[in-house]
Amino acid sequence: MQTIELTVMVNADGSITIPPRPGLIPGPRRAVLVMETAPVPVMSERDRATEALRAAGLLTELSPAEKIRAAQSTLTLEEAREILDRAGGPPLSEVILEMRGPKG
Repeated sequence: MQTIELTVMVNADGSITIPPRPGLIPGPRRAVLVMETAPVPVMSERDRATEALRAAGLLTELSPAEKIRAAQSTLTLEEAREILDRAGGPPLSEVILEMRGPKG
């Protein structure tokens, strides 16, 4: 048995749309649906992306020490750009794309 918590869409005709869930084995399954009476607030595309990144472990909150360090930073955006420009070489975005390797 597997417990899956997700948001479903109740359509005007009373049918229910369930978003795809990677990793589920295709075929008929018995499921029990418990629905909350209050509707779920609609999430923005940004909020959905943030949620997906957190669920994948690719986005976390800053630790208290990291928050303190960030608050103490005095580096301006212009200063950061100057430092990166002096470093030379390709832009960071190109370095990352090269590190990822070819698609496919």
